[in-house]
Amino acid sequence: MYCSTCGSSINDTLKYCKNCGVKLVKDDEKDGTPESILDNLLTALCFVALGGLGILVGLVAVLLDKSVTHEAVVIIAITYLVALFGICYMLLSQVPKLITAKLNKKSERGETIQPAQLYAENTAQLKEPREPVMSVTESTTRTLEKVAIERN
Repeated sequence: MYCSTCGSSINDTLKYCKNCGVKLVKDDEKDGTPESILDNLLTALCFVALGGLGILVGLVAVLLDKSVTHEAVVIIAITYLVALFGICYMLLSQVPKLITAKLNKKSERGETIQPAQLYAENTAQLKEPREPVMSVTESTTRTLEKVAIERN
């Protein structure tokens, strides 16, 4: 397989090109997968819980400002919290179903976790040097010879 951006040869199991870093796996089919649905569901759960608690605080502040009795405010707040926790429970009850669907999808594809291994070229020992390294004093014997000086 070859990278569509840089043209280098790549392994079929890679998700990104090792030379240019472009993503090789297409995300077109990811929209309906259990992983994306699970992510969206948990995001919605956080927004519902935090938004619901924020609305409750604002509602209680407005009701107390309008001189509503404390008993009525407590009843409204408890009813609101029960409804909010019911909504959160219904959203959370879908999470195990999505996790099982995700695990079943992986087992159908036959994906198994393989232990990480190094290729043989990476685990080989260093090669021996081809020729010995030169010594600093090897070329210095000629400089100690006497040089004839010519005079006019």
